[in-house]
Amino acid sequence: MELNARKKKILEVIIRDYISTAEPVGSRTLSKRCNLGISPATIRNEMADLEDLGFLVQPHTSSGRIPTQQAYRYYVDEIMEVKKLEKIIRTDIHRGFLNYTSEMGNTMDHTAKVLSQLTNYTAVVLAPRVTNFNCKHIQIVSLIKNRVLMIVVTQEGMAKNIEITLGQQVDSMLALKLTNVLNSFLKNTFLRDMSSEFIDQIQELTAEETHLIHEILPHLKKALLEDASEIHSMGLTNLFNYPEFSDIEKIKRLVNIVQEKQVLSDILTTKDGNRVIHIKIGSENDNESLKDFSIITSTYELDGETMGAFGVIGPTRMNYDNVSSVLNYIRNELNLHISNLLMK
Repeated sequence: MELNARKKKILEVIIRDYISTAEPVGSRTLSKRCNLGISPATIRNEMADLEDLGFLVQPHTSSGRIPTQQAYRYYVDEIMEVKKLEKIIRTDIHRGFLNYTSEMGNTMDHTAKVLSQLTNYTAVVLAPRVTNFNCKHIQIVSLIKNRVLMIVVTQEGMAKNIEITLGQQVDSMLALKLTNVLNSFLKNTFLRDMSSEFIDQIQELTAEETHLIHEILPHLKKALLEDASEIHSMGLTNLFNYPEFSDIEKIKRLVNIVQEKQVLSDILTTKDGNRVIHIKIGSENDNESLKDFSIITSTYELDGETMGAFGVIGPTRMNYDNVSSVLNYIRNELNLHISNLLMK
């Protein structure tokens, strides 16, 4: 649906004012801010037309109007401009990332923190799965009786601890031998490419040791190949600053979503065509618990392959253009720093 220039301008001012104040916008306010050279009566007529078209609603008889979800969608698609962040903000973001490029987990935490601070919404970051990385070292540690701890470290500094119960007791000497055998074969190998066929080809193993590695490998695959990516979140309490979330039940529903790794992973990786920035407004979200929220997400990549995703969750009265600008710049920074981290 296309609006003429005057209606579009009036709608834009209403949306921007409501985003800023959370108060219904009246014709007198608009007449002072639009600078269109038209009377409040004419503005009221235009607002009535916008209401008939489904862009505005009047919450109370004597109040002004507020935007609908349809209005926000029109604003995002037809009015909003994703502007370049101010140089001082870009510089601060860039310098901040320079301190967090030696370890993946810290980079993800830092990303969530920066997003939360710059937008004042809830930030969520989906870390890369371990299967994207080269295996640097595996260590088997003997625990009690037939329990062992397997520590997996990637070239990129990501670590995973897996506790396993085996079919027989493993002492420290046997744990060391298993460690050496696994490392000799898996060094610099993608975890996703592991196969159990190599076990029977290792001549120096006894039948007992071969059996143990046959037991270990499925646990390793289950923990690393099937495990969901880590979710880093920050700023859940930011939403208490918005009057639309005075209902604590809405926040509880969001907390539950953030704690569900797979659900949140699906939300973050759902794409909106070929766009770099993906925006879901209110009822556009498939998850019923997110009908009162808007979500803006993007992805970060390495050599054209999507490695993970990140975004913010906030009210439908979200500052869409500012958030989009922030995500767009952070995406570029993440692409750069992930490349530096994984290719060093």
